[in-house]
Amino acid sequence: MPTVSDTLKNEHSDTIDFLAAEFDSETQTTDARSKAKDEYLTVPSDLIANLVLSSALGRNGRRLLKKGGPQVVILRVPTAAWVEPVSRAANRLSGYKAMILLAKTDQRRYEETVQAKVAHAFDRRVPVIAVSQNPDTYLPQMVCGAADLFVSVTAPAPRVMSKAIAVWCGSSRVVGLKAEDLSGLDLPDLVSCLRPGSTPDICIERLRRAACSRAVIRIHDDTPRLEDLHGYGRARDWALSLIDDVARVRRSELSPDALESGVFFGIPGTGKSTLARAAAKSAKLPLIQATVADFFAQGAGFLDSVIKQTNTWFDSLQAAAPCVGFLDELDALPNRATLSNRGADWWQPVITNFLVRIDQARASKSGIILLAATNHIERVDRALLRPGRFDRQFEILPPDEQGLIAILRLHLGSDLKNEDLTPVARLGQGATGAIAAGWIRAARQRARFAGRSLILEDLLAEVAPADLRPLEQVRGVAIHEAGHAIVAHRLGIPVLGATIMATQSASGSTRLRIAELTPTRAALEAQVMAALAGRCSDIILGQGASAGAVCDLRDATRIITAVHAQYGLGATISYMAPQDDVSYILAADPKLRAAVERDLQRLMVQTKGLVEANRASILALAEELLAKRSISGDEVALIASANPEAERLCDNL
Repeated sequence: MPTVSDTLKNEHSDTIDFLAAEFDSETQTTDARSKAKDEYLTVPSDLIANLVLSSALGRNGRRLLKKGGPQVVILRVPTAAWVEPVSRAANRLSGYKAMILLAKTDQRRYEETVQAKVAHAFDRRVPVIAVSQNPDTYLPQMVCGAADLFVSVTAPAPRVMSKAIAVWCGSSRVVGLKAEDLSGLDLPDLVSCLRPGSTPDICIERLRRAACSRAVIRIHDDTPRLEDLHGYGRARDWALSLIDDVARVRRSELSPDALESGVFFGIPGTGKSTLARAAAKSAKLPLIQATVADFFAQGAGFLDSVIKQTNTWFDSLQAAAPCVGFLDELDALPNRATLSNRGADWWQPVITNFLVRIDQARASKSGIILLAATNHIERVDRALLRPGRFDRQFEILPPDEQGLIAILRLHLGSDLKNEDLTPVARLGQGATGAIAAGWIRAARQRARFAGRSLILEDLLAEVAPADLRPLEQVRGVAIHEAGHAIVAHRLGIPVLGATIMATQSASGSTRLRIAELTPTRAALEAQVMAALAGRCSDIILGQGASAGAVCDLRDATRIITAVHAQYGLGATISYMAPQDDVSYILAADPKLRAAVERDLQRLMVQTKGLVEANRASILALAEELLAKRSISGDEVALIASANPEAERLCDNL
């Protein structure tokens, strides 16, 4: 285990006495001291550390360090690899008369021993220099609290690294080194690029190659660039602006603490992880990925082990900074508000430590961008989502038609280059990017099995397999979905598309855009009528009511119950329970149940009137669905506009 300057192990002598014996004794000649002080020029790690420390301290800091006397100086370094070289550089600046505390891991268990050492140093008027990549976590509190000077020693800027290359190569001037040439490089990476006999240009080229390899760490070669992704809406726009901010930080036009962090959430398969990887790739930043499960799997799984693995991950972010830290399945870190007492006893330290480490990472101003993904944003602890931690949250929805076409093009590459993919996107409406990628893999396998190149029919066969249902059943589904689409359109609810393609959970579907955050009762009743329109079409135009409308009835009941029991838009303004508890409150309150039923029956009558008035439009749309299987919202509008009389009848309801 790393020690505190190796002074806390019994086999080593006291650091203060050791340094005094080595450098303050009369037996040490001036030449020996000079040789010891200049030796760092031949060791790349010490050369770089010396220049970086000198830059971080500034003139006043260097003067304070040389002054000596009983004082405590804390140096926060980027990673554990910097601890020893920076401590040697600090010792040189102090004239080799300081007590050095090295803390690469948690040393707070040695609180009493360190306290005695510090007191002894002060008695001898010797300064104490503590060096750690995470002083708040790894140094004893008495050292942090007694600090006279706290300095953050950051990774070298291009100017400092250029000077190191110049000194190493014996050159008067080095030009051409940029911030991106150093992105994500730790001290060992920098040292490996400074080799005997190298020229400045060779050193810079090595740095660029090293930064390039780090820029794709844990990113597969086929990860697309952010600019090539489609269907992500506001999340992609934010990520693009984040990349612009990274570029401004590299040009010193923006402070690193201005970089935001964010969470992507939505149903599985919408490409949340791909978006995070693409953002890192386009920003040319290292991507350090983890899950809460990793913190368990990489250690013993006990409480202290999980916390240590969490700290190790955050330390790795600091090591690679500037970088992107991506935590997948964020909801695996539980919400403290929903924990049982027993669960809280175990998880509280883990969550608290995680929050503290996020704060430290953001406060370090080292360019760490935190991204996360979850399928269940409602399960995430609210403390994680506040500004200063994960500042922004973006829902990733299934792509629209044009977005799905772009996703298909991306995964197809050079295949089907001249084919129109609109029919594929229409048939596959509502599909996620992951589903689209699965279609293409299966279509290519189909083509390989047939011994030929991929053709459009292969892809269509995967997106829309042959419908084995009886024709009358399919016609009934078409009438049902056409009723939903036409009535919703007449009521002013945007229709995104409709399909009669069966899934595991439905015989067909109609996609609507419900955008109102604070709907009126009229808007809510319009949603209910759109939901009831399928059943009404079954009764008036199809083969009669069936059990296929169960989901529609559930949604309609929830909305009307919310009108009376949550929204205060019924006869009372009492808030009774959330919408998820509809069945409970309806069973417990006969009067509420009767009021909901009256409203549903009234809206059912109105919806039947709309279906009767739009009979021609619904039947025409049903025929279109039978022919194409899927149609867009624009096609729904075109068919509806072909019957102006229906619009007038609808207006007079």
